[in-house]
Parts: sequence; structure tokens; C-alpha cells
Amino acid sequence: MTIRATNEEGFSLIELLVVVAIIGVLAAVGVFGYQGYIDSAKKTVTEANAKAVQQWLLHTASMRSDGIEAYPSSCSADTANSELTIQACLAAIGSTDGPFASFKNPYKPSRTGNTAIRGLSSNSAITSGITECSAIDANAKEGDVLVTVSGTLIRTHYCLPSANSSVLVTKIGWDVDWN
Repeated sequence: MTIRATNEEGFSLIELLVVVAIIGVLAAVGVFGYQGYIDSAKKTVTEANAKAVQQWLLHTASMRSDGIEAYPSSCSADTANSELTIQACLAAIGSTDGPFASFKNPYKPSRTGNTAIRGLSSNSAITSGITECSAIDANAKEGDVLVTVSGTLIRTHYCLPSANSSVLVTKIGWDVDWN
């Protein structure tokens, strides 16, 4: 009786382990890259949201100076002419019928409208990149747009995450005077 060796083909255990290890490394690199992409997208959306509010403020200021009725009506030149009434206007832009009612905070999607766009009195010194958002508004979260009012001067800021907290970002030239 002779024993015949059959020519079996397949992968050895070592080859399979090497392939699984390579797939694991590629997956880890992909997840890390994807997380960086997500973080970058959230920062970009936060800045775009702040720009949208700033553009709305500029557009409304132009309409007000031309005597055109602004929407919502609490932002018209006759109504929003002091710090307190401008704050009321800014509170209305995120309300259910305001132009930014569907606005969403990219870091905290449950924060929409009025909770994500916050009109505040400017009582403290704001320094770009240094001031913590919570120092301006205790309820501010990363991704929120903060609109400060000092008299009739309106400034738009936004909160971005940093190492330990959320810092306020202020762009030069983002001031609108509603006087």
C-alpha cells in the first residue's frame, strides 16, 4: 500500500494572520483620518454659520438704513434702536419663525435656533482666541454663535473647541453698527 501525497492548495495560518494585521492597520489609519475630517467639517460649519449670521446682520443693517422693513419686525429700525431692543431682535432671529430657526450647532445638534445663536450684552473685554466662551456666556457651548451688543454696535463671534475648553473666535471686521 502506497500513500499518495495530494497537492492541496490554500493559505497557511501565518499568511491569514498577516493579511488580517494589514487590514487592521489600514482600518486604524482610515478611522483616524475620518475623525480628523469630521472635526475639520464641524469647525468649517461653525464658521459658516457665524458668517451667515454676520451676512444677515449686514443685509439687515443695509435694509434699515434704506428705510426698508426688516424681518422679523422686531429688527426694524423703529424697534431695534437700543442695546436692549437689539438683543430682543437677535433673540427673535433664532425663534421658530425667525430666519435661523433651523440653524443647528454642528457639535451639539440638539442645540438649534435660539440656543445656538445667542444675543448677549457685551460687558467684558473679548480677545480673539483667548477668551473662553463660558466667560462671555455661561451657557455657551462649542459650535455656538455669540452675537454681542454694545450700544448699537453688534459683533459676531463663534466658539470652537481648544485643548481644555471652548475659545471665542472673533474675526476682524465683523462689526455692524445699527445706528
